[in-house]
Amino acid sequence: MPYNNIWKDRGLNRTFTKSTSGQEVLESNLALHGDERFDRIDYVINDFLGIAEFEVSKADIEIISTIDNVSAISKKNLKIAIIATNSSLLEWINLYLEKMQGSAYECSIFSQYDDAYQWATQ
Repeated sequence: MPYNNIWKDRGLNRTFTKSTSGQEVLESNLALHGDERFDRIDYVINDFLGIAEFEVSKADIEIISTIDNVSAISKKNLKIAIIATNSSLLEWINLYLEKMQGSAYECSIFSQYDDAYQWATQ
């Protein structure tokens, strides 16, 4: 499994490792949205610092952002923090953020966990 979920009282810390694909991010989001705990959380922190490779397409980003935008209709006020420093991955994250503009979800990029956690939990 290329990611690990650590559930908190108010949120989810999700750490991606090794070789991760857009399809795996999509599958992890679908599993998250289907989890009964999803309705009780205020934030998701997606940590991509430990990945060695990331394979994603524009179509993957379209699907991921569409599903998140649809989810935002019924689950308001979720903060999504994305931790990444890989320049090629940041290009895709910025595309995702662009697609999420106007969503009920707040999304932001960080380069380290502490900043992401502080933003997500305030």
